[in-house]
Amino acid sequence: MRIRGWLTGLIVFLLAPSLLFASLWFHNKFEKVNSIDHSLAGLHLIEALGPLMQEKALTGKIRETPVQLRERLETLGGNELSADLVQPLDTFLNEGNIPLALRQARILASMISQVTRLSSTSSFETAKLPHLITDTMPTVVIESAIMASNAKSISSRGEINVWDKMLIPVQGGQYKIAADGASRDTVDYFNDLTGEQADLLQKQARAFRTTNVAFQTAGSKLLSSTITASKGADVIAQPVVEMQPALVSAAFDLWQSTVDYLLMDLQRQRSETLFAVTLAGLVGGLVIVAAFAIAIALSRALADRTQQEFENLGFHDPLTGLPNRRALLNTIRNLPPAEPGTRTGAILIDLRQFKKVNDRFGDHNGDSLLRQVAEQLTQHAEPEDFLCRTGGTEFLFLRPRLKKAAQFEQLAFTLLQEIATDRIIGNNRSAIEANAGIFISSPGEQVFDHLLTDAALALRAAKQKGPRKFDRFTPAMRAAFEESDEIAKELQNALKNGNIVAWFQPQVNIHTGEVVGAEALARWIDDDEIRYPGSFLPAAMEVGYLEEIEEAVRSRALKFAASLSGKTRPAIHLGLNVTASLLTSAKAVDALHRQVLDLGLQPADVSLEILEAVMIDEITATPIKQNIARLSELGFFIELDDFGTGHSSISSLRDLKVDRVKIDRSFISGVDADPALQKFTSALINLAKSLDISVLAEGVETEAERDWLKRHGCDVIQGFLISKAVPDSDLAMMILKQNFAHPMPALERHGPLRSQA
Repeated sequence: MRIRGWLTGLIVFLLAPSLLFASLWFHNKFEKVNSIDHSLAGLHLIEALGPLMQEKALTGKIRETPVQLRERLETLGGNELSADLVQPLDTFLNEGNIPLALRQARILASMISQVTRLSSTSSFETAKLPHLITDTMPTVVIESAIMASNAKSISSRGEINVWDKMLIPVQGGQYKIAADGASRDTVDYFNDLTGEQADLLQKQARAFRTTNVAFQTAGSKLLSSTITASKGADVIAQPVVEMQPALVSAAFDLWQSTVDYLLMDLQRQRSETLFAVTLAGLVGGLVIVAAFAIAIALSRALADRTQQEFENLGFHDPLTGLPNRRALLNTIRNLPPAEPGTRTGAILIDLRQFKKVNDRFGDHNGDSLLRQVAEQLTQHAEPEDFLCRTGGTEFLFLRPRLKKAAQFEQLAFTLLQEIATDRIIGNNRSAIEANAGIFISSPGEQVFDHLLTDAALALRAAKQKGPRKFDRFTPAMRAAFEESDEIAKELQNALKNGNIVAWFQPQVNIHTGEVVGAEALARWIDDDEIRYPGSFLPAAMEVGYLEEIEEAVRSRALKFAASLSGKTRPAIHLGLNVTASLLTSAKAVDALHRQVLDLGLQPADVSLEILEAVMIDEITATPIKQNIARLSELGFFIELDDFGTGHSSISSLRDLKVDRVKIDRSFISGVDADPALQKFTSALINLAKSLDISVLAEGVETEAERDWLKRHGCDVIQGFLISKAVPDSDLAMMILKQNFAHPMPALERHGPLRSQA
């Protein structure tokens, strides 16, 4: 194929390449204007929804049905989405329950924001404001409405039962989380704003925070009176009811100011883009002529490269249509010499926990989601950019002529936010999250294949920060990776040689001082050195050794429990921390049961400590709860760890048979001297005790904390006041001192623990 001659002739006789370049540029700019117009239309719809939400929150009804709002929603949604948009509007208008109605309005606002791509169209400065408008501030109003409604309801009752008492502190905590989060966000978001209305927005935020403090003060009176009340008349509900309208007004004043600021920002972007298009049109002729001249000069080089592309096969990903890793490597190796003052940038993006999507919705929906992400990334690519799918759930964004590093980091932020927006998967609404690693070369530096390794190291660092986070490569990351890799190799030998062992932190009866249990914790015994989990668990997580470590600790702990079984007074519960990997597998549950029985133990001898966090994920929560119920049926002692720190506390107590709750140390530290903390901690203890559930407090470090917990109904304590984690031989000696029902043979020490006796 005579590609060189054909291409040269095409460029000489036709101006198509230059015209195409100009057309694409103008098309991109007009598309940006269209996107801004679309977002403006959506923001105006959300703005129209605000007064209706405020009216509903204050009066419980809408005086006039907004016909035009319905028509505008139908126009926005088109044939495919109009029904989905109108349905929550109708529910909002007709629902008599105020909180339920407001939730529908919040859902509608979020859907409008998603359909009009409001977050991705906003500037870097205002990118967080759409979430504040569609979620944060409406949530504060919803939670305050629930709190006021509950206050009215409970104060009007005769006798107050345990569940009534539970309702107020739990809802108070939910409001506090929402309102305090909104207060923090307004400080974080607004202090960096530089627009004309920034001062007004900050003033409205201060007014909201002041009203929030007053409402929380009224809520504190409601909480205190509810805890001690026996009749509804004893509950101090009126301050909360009277303050709630003021809070709603302050919240919506701030909400409207935020909407106005975002409108101003979008209109500014639109004007700047139109100006750029006009200016480009004036010089378009010169650009075309210049492009034509350059095309002639580069035709031979372009022909050679095109010939090479035809001769090489397998350079594209068949699923997304993007170039693949092989094409990326070929592109990197053929980059022209770097120009002075320019850099090469790369963004490596990886979708988090994508396997859950395939497991829940099927591989075909997972493939569709990957294509959606590829399309989203493509919309942000400039003409010289190279976008590819490097494999699995990873995508790489290469910019060979990068001039401003800060703008490239802003692009990474925008991509992560857009990927995380809600989307329809099958017939379900769900979301995925991602992380990004950024590599940016030094000015004028020529890059090679190491670019991929460095971007992957930055991605690794970003994943450790949590969802939607990105990080930029530094040489320290390579050193940390090499250190982690070395730890992983040593850890493999440690597992093989039995050097990963269980140490035990004692748990004592708060009234008698007797050891009644112990929590098994992982330790790495390296000759005479003791390595604690923080020094090796991050490396273990990266290389997939967590389950092996969990199995090693569990095996050691169960053997030790078998040596104690039937010989202690009172019976000792050895606690095992159970991770989601075990709880999501019915086979793993059965294997644990067999392991316990084979050692001559009964399931009741073993306490399984389950973190609330493992039940937050809606995809895995159902099978996890089913397996926890199965463990309880088999007779295991079920303990809910970090009780009170998550949203699933109440539902966990309702849905599961829990034998004991373990109150997180954040509710214990300094509780003897902090009246506000005492209210929440005592409410948690009273809730558990009212349901005949035992209470263990962890992180007890002072006698004053222990004495306060003893007075307020706690059963068992654990912490440095009693002991740090110790080897099994030391724990055995502690138990021996408090007497055995029968003489107990010397405990077998396990492997490396002999040096710790």
